[in-house]
Amino acid sequence: MHKRALALVEGVSNIELFYDLIFVYAISVITSLCHGIQGGFLDMGTWLIYLFCFLVVLQVWFYSTLLLNRYSDRSPIECVSLFINMFLLYFLANGVRQDWTETARLFNVTWAGILVNLAIQWIIKLRTYTNLDEDDRRQMRGSAITLLIQAAIAISGAFLAKIPSELTSWIALLFGMLIWVFSSRHRIKHARFDHVAERCSLLTIIAFGEMLVGISSYMVDVSSMLYPVGVFLLVVGLFLIYIFEHDHMLDHHAKTDGMTYMTISSWLIVIIGNLTVALNYMPRDEIDFIPKSIYLSACLVLYLLTSFLLGRYNKPEYRYSIYYIIGRIAVCVFIIAVGVLTSFDPAIGLVCHVLAIYAAFGYEYFLWHRRTKHAVLGRSVGITHEDDEDN
Repeated sequence: MHKRALALVEGVSNIELFYDLIFVYAISVITSLCHGIQGGFLDMGTWLIYLFCFLVVLQVWFYSTLLLNRYSDRSPIECVSLFINMFLLYFLANGVRQDWTETARLFNVTWAGILVNLAIQWIIKLRTYTNLDEDDRRQMRGSAITLLIQAAIAISGAFLAKIPSELTSWIALLFGMLIWVFSSRHRIKHARFDHVAERCSLLTIIAFGEMLVGISSYMVDVSSMLYPVGVFLLVVGLFLIYIFEHDHMLDHHAKTDGMTYMTISSWLIVIIGNLTVALNYMPRDEIDFIPKSIYLSACLVLYLLTSFLLGRYNKPEYRYSIYYIIGRIAVCVFIIAVGVLTSFDPAIGLVCHVLAIYAAFGYEYFLWHRRTKHAVLGRSVGITHEDDEDN
């Protein structure tokens, strides 16, 4: 193979944006697992399959994003690899079933194929480029080996009986996740954080798009506009909390490996998926109200706490302050109280949740505006002082 120098390409490519759209379909199919209800609420077995499939899809996205962030050259081979994974993700999503005996073979074989395809890409880039240092090579070799081992474990679970197959599949998933979290080779160098932030925000927006689809059941009966308007405002408020911080406070040029940011963002996407399920349950009379109300409140609190963790990557002037922390905690406590005390009246609960989310957004907007004003004033005073010294 002809050796050449690696020349990283800046920004997120249109092919990457196109590639991320396949996750709209995958998330939609996985979320549909939770539509079937037994015994008045979602059973734990179905929820675990839902969580497993969701995490598998996210992990595929992790390793794809990491590869493109560190070593993307937008070569024809790289583009073909992304298209192959898009095609395989269709089969992966179509293999999602509530009964694991029907799911395992198609799902695990396709999953293994995606992992092998990613491993081949790491190997090709390792063998193609001459200007890689030893840290790059160690990361590439380790990633390829991890993916191939995970693929071997996954494919072995495709041909086992139900219980051993489930255990083997979880072992494969946890193996990849633990390597991701605890491996030091991915943390040796700084990431192109602007690229990481853009890819994370795109996937989060996709998750919010799926949430909008999930709340369509509220739009069927418009005899009372309280629920359609209230739920739509709730989703918009949650979106504003995330996107405002991303657009105005996040340090898009932070010097970091990006791994923790991606991990927190992925957990936020899992929570958004559960919020979609919780909102989908609320208008359904066949589902017991108290557990679905608690489920919704818990998801809202987890969303606020997880998005709060992303604040560690804000610009220095917008990082955690005591006022910001107290405000976010107060809103979480209020939402918990709403979930406990308004079980008798879902309409009051919905109104309270909407008010809580917009109170959080309004309060944090006020803090941002005040800190921005102080930062601008401080810079102008500094410039004036420098001019005086020059004179």
